Amino acid sequence: MLLLSTRLILIASSWLVQGYNDKVKISAPYIAEKCNVNPRALMPALRRLTQLGILRSQVAGKEPGFIFTRAPEEISMYEIINALEGEFKLISCRDYNSAVNCEIKECKDCPIY
Repeated sequence: MLLLSTRLILIASSWLVQGYNDKVKISAPYIAEKCNVNPRALMPALRRLTQLGILRSQVAGKEPGFIFTRAPEEISMYEIINALEGEFKLISCRDYNSAVNCEIKECKDCPIY
């Protein structure tokens, strides 16, 4: 099970992508309002992603908030989860249920995996 802050950041990624595309920083209170949570629930994850260079933050000034440091298409959800949760191993549907009848031969070719 993922931590609440990780789940919130994965949800917030759509706003962070939009902010990157619009060249606008997204504030923690804005994300918290959209997720209906206290901004403090987000801060550990936002700080960690900033420390690891995935996000850039501005605390004061006209435009406080967070923005991706790279183009969103270069940042995977897997990278975000690993950054926040530590080494995270995805299991394939075949590992989970050997009775799965899948036409894809290699898990690496699966868009879901």
